[in-house]
Amino acid sequence: MTVRRRFILQTGTSFLMTTGVQGCLQTSQNPLQGQPTLKISQALTHQIQRRGYLQVATEDNYAPFEFLLNGKPAGFNHALFARLQQLVPFKIQQSIVPWQGILPGVNYGKYDVALTAVGITDERARFLDFTIPIAESTIAYIKRKGDSSIQSLRSLSGKTLGVQQGGISAAAVPDLSAELEKQGGKIGQVKEYRGFTEAYQDLVNQKLDAVLHNIVSLSLLVDEKPAIFEMGERVGRKSYAAWAVKKGDRELLDFLNQFLQQQQQQGELKKLQQDWFKMTFENLPNVPLLPGDRPIS
Repeated sequence: MTVRRRFILQTGTSFLMTTGVQGCLQTSQNPLQGQPTLKISQALTHQIQRRGYLQVATEDNYAPFEFLLNGKPAGFNHALFARLQQLVPFKIQQSIVPWQGILPGVNYGKYDVALTAVGITDERARFLDFTIPIAESTIAYIKRKGDSSIQSLRSLSGKTLGVQQGGISAAAVPDLSAELEKQGGKIGQVKEYRGFTEAYQDLVNQKLDAVLHNIVSLSLLVDEKPAIFEMGERVGRKSYAAWAVKKGDRELLDFLNQFLQQQQQQGELKKLQQDWFKMTFENLPNVPLLPGDRPIS
């Protein structure tokens, strides 16, 4: 799969997509043949009616979950979103915005759903509720092909690392630091980037020694550019990605879980994982878990 990425929001505007029909119903009219009807609670119906639509936010620089292909939104989450659109009777408005604005936007009520690969972390669990996981998002690192100075996790001691600002890769740095200290090393300089495209470019230009990212994205990147990048080890505890809503929005969370469980039971989730990740996750937990398979209290 060839991924063409470009930034569409450097001017601060958002890319909006509106779908669906006006009005909210308690049961959805199902255009997908053979798909069971999704149940919509009265409370959720009223909630959506107050705004007039369901507002979701995604980003488009996080392949293979979300990216632009020939100028159009593509990726795992967009494929899931397209199926959701066909199963609901209400209007859905999608905003494609930079990652750094998505979670604060959900927390403050600007968006109803972070329909993106949100890594489940302790900090985020304080103000967000998560759906069932859609993928594993354990962090690993990549290096330049042939860089013999990095042979193992211990070799990252003192190296300059790239992470995404506000992302789960940045959240994995404390775990990496603790592990390096156990092995007699120490964390080096950590540079934060708005998106990974710039980080990868700096890695190629030797301004970075390694980039931390989730194993799905890195595996595809290395598969796509094996002469440039080389996969390294995992650097943190096993973790998961999910969609997210504002903490306490139980009706919406239950509805989204109902949809994702339906897709899982029908094999669609696994099919989309294979299509977009080139791998599947057979034993994803049926509840959101914190890194290290810890329950959310």
